[in-house]
Amino acid sequence: MHVAVLVETSTSWGAKVVRGIAEYAHEHRFWSIFIEPWGVNERLRLPKGWHGDGIIARVTSSRLLREIEALHVPCVNISWSEVPGSRLPRVIPDEEAVGRIAADHLLDRGFRRFAYLGLSNQPYYVDRCGPAFAASLAARGMSCKSYQPSSLSGSGRRRSGAFANLGEWLRSLPKPVGLLTWDSVRGRLVADACALAGLRIPEEVGVISGYNDDLMCEIAIPPLSCVDHSPQHIGKEAAALLNRLIQGDAAPSQPVLIPPVRVIARRSTDALVIEDRLVAQALRFIRQHAHESISVDDVLKVVPCSRRTLEQRFASVLGRSPAAEIRRIHIEHAMELLAKTDLSISRVAAASGFNYTEVMGRIFRETVGVTPARYRREFRVPESKES
Repeated sequence: MHVAVLVETSTSWGAKVVRGIAEYAHEHRFWSIFIEPWGVNERLRLPKGWHGDGIIARVTSSRLLREIEALHVPCVNISWSEVPGSRLPRVIPDEEAVGRIAADHLLDRGFRRFAYLGLSNQPYYVDRCGPAFAASLAARGMSCKSYQPSSLSGSGRRRSGAFANLGEWLRSLPKPVGLLTWDSVRGRLVADACALAGLRIPEEVGVISGYNDDLMCEIAIPPLSCVDHSPQHIGKEAAALLNRLIQGDAAPSQPVLIPPVRVIARRSTDALVIEDRLVAQALRFIRQHAHESISVDDVLKVVPCSRRTLEQRFASVLGRSPAAEIRRIHIEHAMELLAKTDLSISRVAAASGFNYTEVMGRIFRETVGVTPARYRREFRVPESKES
């Protein structure tokens, strides 16, 4: 079975999608893949005379759509862009879930003022991440300011000109502010603008990127937190769908949405800006002991208040109890270990503050929706270089 992959390989996101497709191909040895190295702004195309059984592509232009349709072979589109007239089935990240998980992350850091720098003027694309981010905050009684550059197309001087007043906008925001950028390129622009404006990250501006590129996030100063879309999982799901289409199955009528795995927390949101000093002190203790089996009683040994006062303050500030926060931090730590290490499930449980593997398994299923073993199979990160 001959499959063409038309996905850029110059970004870590695209490269991981391709890796996921390759993993599926290795599991199904009857697959052979045509792929070439592509830059993110290059025109994706098939070689003249190519004949195969199916295509996985990031379809962002009418020209590429017409070329693919002329071949009369199944194709799975992994682009958020919706080219007019396209009926190609899609496997894509769940943008609305990206916005929601970014909001939760910033709220958990204590931010109560928010802003968004999105993507505009891209053909055939409608931003769902920013509105979901704002809606998630609005449901909690909070507002979100948005930045509208003059143009987001092009690169170099054109892009710099579009963000000429970014520093002024950042200075105008009430502080501290939690800011979501559509992608890591815009995250780096924000980091640079903050440095020029004398604004401290993350103390005054906490920055999280909604679209991850490991290199762009890691070379930013400071390194940028980001939402992990699990692009390898997207690649595997796209390959699995293409295989079904080639076998004659009907195409799904709606896009297959892949939810984000987690937030990869880096220095740009490594702050606790909670004004309630008692809650902030308790949270610092809980996070410092994410790898230990602690209880609310342990927190009360270092926080001078009664259990009832602590619970009331947590409910007011975070909307959950101290016990729920301890469980959340333990599960968050377990997710990181499952994705980034080869530790056994029992050792992950012990290293995440659980006395019993069975207890972690039950709480993990209730919280994440899958077992720890399945989470690791689907979201393992083979070579993490996170800061």
